[in-house]
Amino acid sequence: MDLKDFKHNIKIKVRFSDLDAMRHVNNATYLSYLEEARIAYFKEALNKPIDVLDFQAVVARIEIDYKQPIIFGDELEILSRISKIGNKSFDMNHIIVIYRNLNKFIAAEIVTKLVSYNYETQTSFPIPAFVKTLIENYEKGDVIL
Repeated sequence: MDLKDFKHNIKIKVRFSDLDAMRHVNNATYLSYLEEARIAYFKEALNKPIDVLDFQAVVARIEIDYKQPIIFGDELEILSRISKIGNKSFDMNHIIVIYRNLNKFIAAEIVTKLVSYNYETQTSFPIPAFVKTLIENYEKGDVIL
């Protein structure tokens, strides 16, 4: 994955509570970081406050390739993009970048499969056309604010 293909990013400072007994970020914490990145991505791409997003999805799969351990005090940048949109699902790619001692490292590369989901009926449904259009425009750089 090429870093310049990613339009969206958030920054996170590693907290002491993110660490495990081995003194590096616990693997479960990566999922929390990704959740923050996904929420921020959709808020920006769909141009709506997160509390009024009218698009619902569930995580169906996450694949994480760990490249470098993250330690206390690291400053992180999480890059996000939608790489594939299907009928009911889409793939979101993330790269977690570490900034440490004036150096930059890739800590992890992630692919998340999200499925549009109706929580009331507990069924998947086709991704609304307006959501596809907003995401495609955002990824192309055609965001209308």
